[in-house]
Amino acid sequence: MTRRSVVTPCACALLLGPSLALAQSGMLEEIIVTAEKRATTVQDTPIAVTAFSGTELDRALISKSLDMQFSVPNMLMSKDNFTTAAISIRGIGNQAVGAAADSGTGTHFNGVYLNNGRIFETEFFDAERVEVLRGPQGTLYGRNTTAGVVNLITRKPEEDWGGNINLELGNYDHVKLKGALNIPLTDDLAQRFALFSLNRDGFVDNEYTGDSVDGRDMYALRSSTRWRGERSDVNLSVNYLREDSDRMRGSNQRCLRDPQGIIGCLPTGLANQRTNSAATVTGFLVNNLVAGRLETDFPDDDFLNSPVSSDPRKQYLDFAPRYEVEDWMASFEVEHAFDAMTLTWLTGYHRSKLHARNDYDFTVASEPWPVAVTVDRGPDGPITVDRAYASDRSTTTPEQWSQEIRLASDFDGDWNFMLGGFWLQYESEVHYYVYSAALTLYGETFGIPAEQRLFDNATRSYQLDTWATFGELYWQATDALRLTLGLRYTEEEKRSLQRTIYLGFLDDPNGPNGGYKAFEGSWEEPTGKFNVTWDIDTDLMAYLTLSRSYKSGGFNPISDDSVLLRDDPGLAEFDPEYINAFEVGLKSRLLDNTLQANLTYFYYDYDGLQISKITQQTSLNENFDAAIQGFEGEFAWLPTDRWRVTANLAWLDTAMDGGSSLDPADINQMGTTEFVVNAVNSNLYVGPGCPGGVPPCAGLEADLDGNALPNAPEFSVNLGLSYNWPLDNGMELTAAANYYWQDEFYTRVFNTVNDTVDAWDVWNATLTLYSTDRSWFAEAWGRNLNDEDHVTGQYLGDQNVGLATNQFLLEPRTFGVTLGYTF
Repeated sequence: MTRRSVVTPCACALLLGPSLALAQSGMLEEIIVTAEKRATTVQDTPIAVTAFSGTELDRALISKSLDMQFSVPNMLMSKDNFTTAAISIRGIGNQAVGAAADSGTGTHFNGVYLNNGRIFETEFFDAERVEVLRGPQGTLYGRNTTAGVVNLITRKPEEDWGGNINLELGNYDHVKLKGALNIPLTDDLAQRFALFSLNRDGFVDNEYTGDSVDGRDMYALRSSTRWRGERSDVNLSVNYLREDSDRMRGSNQRCLRDPQGIIGCLPTGLANQRTNSAATVTGFLVNNLVAGRLETDFPDDDFLNSPVSSDPRKQYLDFAPRYEVEDWMASFEVEHAFDAMTLTWLTGYHRSKLHARNDYDFTVASEPWPVAVTVDRGPDGPITVDRAYASDRSTTTPEQWSQEIRLASDFDGDWNFMLGGFWLQYESEVHYYVYSAALTLYGETFGIPAEQRLFDNATRSYQLDTWATFGELYWQATDALRLTLGLRYTEEEKRSLQRTIYLGFLDDPNGPNGGYKAFEGSWEEPTGKFNVTWDIDTDLMAYLTLSRSYKSGGFNPISDDSVLLRDDPGLAEFDPEYINAFEVGLKSRLLDNTLQANLTYFYYDYDGLQISKITQQTSLNENFDAAIQGFEGEFAWLPTDRWRVTANLAWLDTAMDGGSSLDPADINQMGTTEFVVNAVNSNLYVGPGCPGGVPPCAGLEADLDGNALPNAPEFSVNLGLSYNWPLDNGMELTAAANYYWQDEFYTRVFNTVNDTVDAWDVWNATLTLYSTDRSWFAEAWGRNLNDEDHVTGQYLGDQNVGLATNQFLLEPRTFGVTLGYTF
């Protein structure tokens, strides 16, 4: 049976801008994807895949990865607390923290797996398409794809001279420029250059200095070279990104102040209040230790009268954020066709440098100290203050090489195959610094060497070596029935040197090997899948997939001198996670290819899900079991040549399967400070119920059985509508509007009131005028038209900062115009 494949990525688009072909034919267009490492249409691919062509990315206002969450069912994205993005697909994300922790979503550039890509910063420009594969992809795609895959595929050079340029202007002095130039050099060789730049003012007003922060100043350049012979296709793409902005780590900090100063922020709500600094490391060191030695008084609460605004876009910061990135990505792909087989060789390279600094406590201390102290802030230079003051700094320098080779058959018979191998070598150095007046003053008072008057959690020479062999066997059992068996075997080794400098309490940089201790681990695992695809007729396909996927374990970013390891050496490492998945789907094209309806149901049995919490001066990754099920419906309908209607419906049910853990924000499990004693790094519980019956202890563990997973809204809906007006002069006007709503969700496995993000919705719209020959367009656009400060994610700080919660917000209302010209 020959299937007719008519699909469109617009079925999931945030906004809808139909192409001229769609308006003329009134039918949904085809798009080719490589979700199975071979070219197929979306409707012929037995995977839950959402694809966006380069045109649809522009028309749908999807300029960066964070915009895709509105257009992909059961996908949630947010900036996280440190240097990456928090991506969650079907409730599975990157909840583990540390250099040896990996995301469950595999991010790719032209098929090259990026172990530490800057996906949340990357702007899509001159893209051929972006593919989002939902669900485990552990057979064909790299490593650690328990959640899914995001693959950016850039435009290849073409045989004709041409190019395009887009200029975008908006509020906040927003200026964005994108363009490309295609140059045919010979009949077989072509070159393409593309560029992108963005400058805009910040979304946040720093009321302390009068400046705006969280702005952007960034650009990217790309060179793509293509040579095509009779049987070979060779592509080289090199991408360079640079940013020098005042991008903030978080958007807001929330706290319900603990008036007793025991824990800093209460676990019974989030308010626009400041942490009680008596419960922080500053209060402990200065009030309990320095004050006695100097025989002078310090304020009980440094933030007692610190200003705070109810508007999260107005902050009081005594350190202006800085964010500097330099990033190189390269892909080199050689594809050669034999008579009945195709050989593909893919080489990838990635190198990045990040240097980010922020106000550590998100506030300006109001209470003066009786002494002044000069804080050494590393490359940001010294500052002399007479009050509590703290800034932090994150640096990462990842570099990787990867190789993938695949041999795929295309025989005329019923049997075909794909065989491949994958290899990755990765290394990086990671530092997280905190500079503070309290650490400096304590160090001066008690004679701590100057190089130890800070906090520095360091992972030096982290190295990852992994290789895998994989293959799939395809059997066309009948004209309508196709079976696939896939297997993959992976070996992986991780090793690093780690230390944590924290005054004189942990590692000594003047000791042997600079205080660094060796950590290492190795893992190996077979994974695979079994798929049945049934072509019911030319317009209807059903599939069923059983798969097992895997994400390797690692070691926590912990000091070898940590009290946690003295009590339990096993906490140095965390285990791998495994997922057994069942998925059934239906892809259909109805009403003469004017209606597309794709339906998916999935069930996951999760073993060893990696989830982090921060305690005792480290991120501690723990393993839990969980069960997940859900439904996704993607619909696109063209009732006439002028109207277009789309809808995405998603349901997600997640539940922890047993397990317990100590909640650092509520160690007595009472929501109060009763029986809690402040111990700065991790408080102590002195009430009944301690293990062994003898207090003090770390606290009482919370039962997690049945709790929802973090970043997993139960329901979400996306509705879109567009209309085309053909004008008498041959031009065309398109109006489009989109509505997105998502249910409330939790940001930690403890599911407390402080972990709850309320449900929210957002409206977006465009109005686009196209020229007669489509050589130019002018578009007016608006995002978040209600101008709501929606929370996209949260992160609970540790006891050192009084258990304050950092929040990450959706961008405010933005509007502007885009002018585009194609030649």
